[in-house]
Amino acid sequence: MQAQHFPPRFIKAADNSWTGYNIELFQALAKELGCSSQFLETPWGRSMQLLASGELDAMSNVSYNEQRAQFAYFIGPHQQERVKLVTNLQPAPSKASLTDLMNSQHLIAAMQGIYYGADFEQALETQPAFRQRLIFVTLNQQKLALFLSGRVQYMLEDQINLQQLYLSDTLDQQQHPALFTLYENPVFFAFSKQRFNHLGQKTLEDAWQQLLAKGIQQELQQKYFAATPTGEN
Repeated sequence: MQAQHFPPRFIKAADNSWTGYNIELFQALAKELGCSSQFLETPWGRSMQLLASGELDAMSNVSYNEQRAQFAYFIGPHQQERVKLVTNLQPAPSKASLTDLMNSQHLIAAMQGIYYGADFEQALETQPAFRQRLIFVTLNQQKLALFLSGRVQYMLEDQINLQQLYLSDTLDQQQHPALFTLYENPVFFAFSKQRFNHLGQKTLEDAWQQLLAKGIQQELQQKYFAATPTGEN
């Protein structure tokens, strides 16, 4: 499965071993399937290409859409994703929506290959000036560096990642508030059809249901996700 260092979902230790919610949940799912687990550290956009070609078995935190369903089975969902718009502008805008973002002149950092919802995709297609203000990066560390340096004034960040950035004092809730939720949807494990056609989706779904029945997902959620403020105005 694809992995990148995103605590608490993916935690890479100094010895290159992996822990975290997504890691341990996938390991449990693989065990139900009678498979071993191995983690490949690759950028998100490249990983999606590898999943489609069958060079990668699985990804996690994948939003469903019809294009991806052509090459992947979706198992779960394993979490609810909420993408926040975060700013470093001071004072922060008192009014914020996708329309306001489209009409501003500021730069926005986002992850390449991430699906931010139908409204956002439509804005990219129909508003060339808006697209030109999007800075797409392949690694979250690049996005954060752009934001902290002030080279971009907004960034799109998942709520759970944002909570960890506040808890670690990498970001300050007052100086870097979340303005609004851009997109919210369930996310899944995506298994490559090139690799798992011999099992079929039902086998994968049965393994997922067995994992749920054992309470493994609930245990891992309690272990990794404490209730913390989002910093949203």
